[in-house]
Amino acid sequence: MNADSILSRLRDEPHRLEQLVELGLDHLLERPVAELVDPSWLAKAISDGVRASARSPEFERWVGQRVEQALSRVDRVHGALGEKVPVTLLGPLEKALGRPYQPDRELVRALLDHPSTRTILREILQANILEFGKRMRSMVPETGKLPGGGLASRLAGVAKGVASAVGSELEKQLEPRVKSFVDDILGVAVDMMVDRVSSEDFAPEFATWRIDVLHAFLTQPIDRLVAERHKYPAADFAADAAAILRALAAWRSLADEVEAMLGELIREHGGQTARSFLEGSGLEDAWRPPLQQALVTQARELVAEEAFGDWLRDLCED
Repeated sequence: MNADSILSRLRDEPHRLEQLVELGLDHLLERPVAELVDPSWLAKAISDGVRASARSPEFERWVGQRVEQALSRVDRVHGALGEKVPVTLLGPLEKALGRPYQPDRELVRALLDHPSTRTILREILQANILEFGKRMRSMVPETGKLPGGGLASRLAGVAKGVASAVGSELEKQLEPRVKSFVDDILGVAVDMMVDRVSSEDFAPEFATWRIDVLHAFLTQPIDRLVAERHKYPAADFAADAAAILRALAAWRSLADEVEAMLGELIREHGGQTARSFLEGSGLEDAWRPPLQQALVTQARELVAEEAFGDWLRDLCED
């Protein structure tokens, strides 16, 4: 059989290419994962790719353009976010978020107890204590409001005078005392917050809070979320991404670390075939038919090319 006969059968008998693609997919699925994935090769390819992008003077511009293109499509979307989410998804999300969860106490402290957190708490406590003092001062009645010139009226006048003095002359002296008091109780306030969040009794309220956040997020107008995204311009994102990539590229052990991670996965799953690895996921049944059809379509287009015919004739020459 010569090249033209083979070419004719490949082009005129569609099932031949279908059989070839099916053989190829079965071959891949029956191979051990360790034969399909070479940790050393893949780690080197990843690290080489990272370093090549980091060296490219066009990388930052390339990222910025891609991000801006993607986000510009979002800019054209309107309505509430919840209108874009399938209704059937809400129930499972609520169930997942509503599951009781009690975080580790030390983890909560590590996440919450920072100088910035204490600064916010300090400002809130100081402002509220001072405001409380002002309101208490305003509650002391004016002398003229109590009839007569008796003891009660005179005491009210004295109290009001003292309160006014505190409000005007001594308020600046009071603020440092409030600050000192707040500094003394700040650690206690942080401890209470940590204890509360990590408490088993708080788990139901924490779950309710997560669901409330979901509902609030879904009711937000997409225009508002889009406005938030403009606060982080694509150019800034690209600059940050490029800086992170350059930092990774400068990491001498990048390839070794990636290879070690991949090697661990291969040691765990490498003895399995790709088919057995996917077993139970339903992915082979879902993905194989469309993937096989797509490959057959591409194969038919390939063999229809004149260049393929020339290659096959050259291959079959004596």
